[in-house]
Amino acid sequence: MDLNIILILVILGIAVLFFIFEWIRPDVVAVLVLVTLTVTGIITPEEAFSGFSSNAVIAIAALLVIGAGLVRSGVVRWMSDQLGRIVSDRKGFLLVVTTGSAGLLSGFINIVAAVSIFIPAVLRMAHRCRVSPSKLLLPMAVTSLLGANLTLIGASHNLVVDSLLRETTQESFGFFEFTAVGAVLLVVSVLYSLFFGRFLLPDNHKNDNEADLPSRDDVIDTYALNERLWEILIRPKSDVVGKPLKEIGMGKQHGLSPIMVIRKKEALPVENEEFQLQEKDVVAVGGCEERIEDFMENHEGLVFMGQADGHEEFSWSMFELVEIVVPPRSAVIDHTLRDLDFREDTGLTCIALWRDNRPFRTDARDRNLKGGDALLLFGAKERVRNFKPEPDFLWLRKPPEEEAPLELRHLGPIAAAIFAAVIISAALGWVSIAVAALAGAALIILTGILGPKLAYKEVNWRTVVLIGGMYPVGVALEKTGAAGRMADLLVAWGGGYGPVYALLAVAFLTVCLTQPMHNAVAALIMTPVALDVAKAMDSNPKAFALAVIIGASASFLMPVGHPAPLLVQKPGRYRNRDYFYFGIGLGAILLGVVAGIIPLLWPL
Repeated sequence: MDLNIILILVILGIAVLFFIFEWIRPDVVAVLVLVTLTVTGIITPEEAFSGFSSNAVIAIAALLVIGAGLVRSGVVRWMSDQLGRIVSDRKGFLLVVTTGSAGLLSGFINIVAAVSIFIPAVLRMAHRCRVSPSKLLLPMAVTSLLGANLTLIGASHNLVVDSLLRETTQESFGFFEFTAVGAVLLVVSVLYSLFFGRFLLPDNHKNDNEADLPSRDDVIDTYALNERLWEILIRPKSDVVGKPLKEIGMGKQHGLSPIMVIRKKEALPVENEEFQLQEKDVVAVGGCEERIEDFMENHEGLVFMGQADGHEEFSWSMFELVEIVVPPRSAVIDHTLRDLDFREDTGLTCIALWRDNRPFRTDARDRNLKGGDALLLFGAKERVRNFKPEPDFLWLRKPPEEEAPLELRHLGPIAAAIFAAVIISAALGWVSIAVAALAGAALIILTGILGPKLAYKEVNWRTVVLIGGMYPVGVALEKTGAAGRMADLLVAWGGGYGPVYALLAVAFLTVCLTQPMHNAVAALIMTPVALDVAKAMDSNPKAFALAVIIGASASFLMPVGHPAPLLVQKPGRYRNRDYFYFGIGLGAILLGVVAGIIPLLWPL
């Protein structure tokens, strides 16, 4: 065997070990591979850096900016809210909608962004319908991975494979060329999750009385709030709907203090006992847990949503607690919050004040403020995250940044129009995907949806470096003849039974490779091999390239191959074996799609 072939295989084998055991960060491994291939003379410096100038890497970076713009302007959130209204409290419809919608969305925006947006939405809907989140989150993540096969821009590895295909054969995929296959995979994954997969997943339903509810914020103890803050959802047809608080006995009979109500996204302060509750209201209530339970036992159609959010990463809570401080020389000193119309202007309620090393919980909004006072604020999550305390106050306990600030929501239609223009121009072949995506990213910045600094921040540079660094591996495999040798082995293994078996062998090896490593890396390794197999068997190279794309999208047998399955591990409380139990059947079906559908649409 040629020395260069042995050398590239050794380098590749060591890199795979590093990817599997994560001894070094993947992007660092990619850079080391690039440097090693150049130093050993296997590739030239120009070939080494070809990945960073490839259409795939440029398009990936630009599409990340556009996806962030859709999130930042509230487009994705709006879609999530609409789905919540569609589902309402219908259990049977919940899994189909959450998995199907996430899969459709991931065909057009970054998979991680789609999954991240849907996690809190799925948690809220699951809690409302009294369904275990563990029955929904992994199917949603897996369907997002498979839904990325709907379009050429659905996943980074789609663009990588297409770029290598174009370089090798001068052919390339159309924007929607493999949409039919992606649609089959999407439907199959939804049906599999509905009729089989959910029974293979654990029922990790969180008991509302257990301590693993959204955790208590330390600030509650600091302010000695004997009355805890809880949330109650009013379901349709509840016996409290349309009744004033005094009639349902929330105050005098049960000793509870309603503070605020979220109604159709609007935060309403509860001023007196004449306040009437409506269906789908989320009520923030102060009181001990035993009294909450007693109240709920006496009324029907109520859902206990747990304690107000203490900044849990994935929470169904509609409210948050934050803390601000009055700095010296502030203009609010010697004024009360009532004088300042603080609640009316911000939508936030001050429930306690800290002064002279002790808390004041009574009439906090009617006390004259002094320098150094700390204020505990309570309000709707959206209001809290859009609150700007400066210059009169400073953050003491800052909330997470709002994903879609109120002041940018009016730019949502513009962001959606930009995205549609990118899709149409690329789909009709007016310009390449890289050019369309770059133009779209530039417009996202020019319209003010993202600032330049934030745009750079939203690009996942680790992924860009990982793909750019590993891109020359394909060149090295072709140049040394290693790809041809590996292709010969695959032909000898499955080619004797016909091209369909060789196609299956390519897809199967890609599925195996993509479990411990990023699917783009698996695609970079397998695409040259797949194209050489197609050449050796005188078959359609697009069919074999698509087998790599589909195989690389099956990163769901382990939680480490792709960020999407890993994101749902914590909120779903999954163990590693849960991924395998759920995914092994779907993986077999996926290979069946490769063998049955691809040869029909791309004759071998």
